Amino acid sequence: MDKELAIQALIEAVPYVGSSLATLYFGSKQKRQFERIQTFYEEIKGEIDLIKDKIKDIKEHNPDELSAIIEHLHERIEREPLIEKRELFKNYFKNTLIQPVNRNYDERKNFLDILADISLLEIDIMKLLSRQPGAIDSLSISSPGVEGSIIQGAIYKLKSWGIVTATLGSIALGGQGSGLHENIVLSEFGKRFMDFCLK
Repeated sequence: MDKELAIQALIEAVPYVGSSLATLYFGSKQKRQFERIQTFYEEIKGEIDLIKDKIKDIKEHNPDELSAIIEHLHERIEREPLIEKRELFKNYFKNTLIQPVNRNYDERKNFLDILADISLLEIDIMKLLSRQPGAIDSLSISSPGVEGSIIQGAIYKLKSWGIVTATLGSIALGGQGSGLHENIVLSEFGKRFMDFCLK
């Protein structure tokens, strides 16, 4: 219980929005493991100060939707072992404060679900695609020490989430370069995901 009170105090200490967020969060949640959340809020306090002029008033959010997003975000932070991914959750949190949750809950929840499940390899593929002027052959993507089949599996996941769209280029049988050649590009949804979660 002392740990829960300490976390509540940390959330309340976040400039400008902490008290409101603490009320939303602790009003709907009981006991949790807070170690990663504690670190998350300790680290984000200074970062929030850098964007204070961009943060919207909590009243601009739909309170039920914001509360649900914060609850889901905390669940994912608690389970995420990778520091790199927890950094991305900070981007998500800051952008949520800048761009209110209001009639866009489904997309925001979808962003969060993808962010929780996405691998660092899939993020690298997205970043590669974002630098391309157009679609590229999926089989042309490589990464040192990573098998081609793993890269193709990552591309498949990105397609299943709607982040990448693909059109059939050609099918090559036998020899080097054999396989299904798809031309892939970031979808509009993928671009919005990148802007909100990865930048």
